[in-house]
Amino acid sequence: MNDKIKVGFTAGFLGAVILIAVQFIFKWLGWAGNPGFIGIYHKTFGVHGFASDIIISAFLFAVSGGIWGSIFMLLTKPNILKGILFGFLPSLWVWLVLAPYMDQPLFHGFAIKAIAFPILFNCLIWGTFIGWYGNKYLKS
Repeated sequence: MNDKIKVGFTAGFLGAVILIAVQFIFKWLGWAGNPGFIGIYHKTFGVHGFASDIIISAFLFAVSGGIWGSIFMLLTKPNILKGILFGFLPSLWVWLVLAPYMDQPLFHGFAIKAIAFPILFNCLIWGTFIGWYGNKYLKS
């Protein structure tokens, strides 16, 4: 497999694992509800069991992070700034595709948290991580 794809998938997957932890920390602190990936899983596959749904939905979220990370590495020579900017693509996916899928208005009606959290999570945390990771592990 192409090194860029492997590095990208690993970066995106690990970055998503970091986001999973951050989202549960936000929930524990009372700053947010359940992570969105749980609700998306429930809408798509139904409710099966609380613990199994969390584990499966988190794993699928991490795999999707890996896919996004692979796309990023294929498109550019990675660095932190490019990773942050690339993070707007999954943010747009949240606002333009997932929001309507979850019966919400586009951009979640421009609610502050609904705009700020995808930017924080996808650009500043995940994007910074994939840019750093790709830059570190794709250097020749």
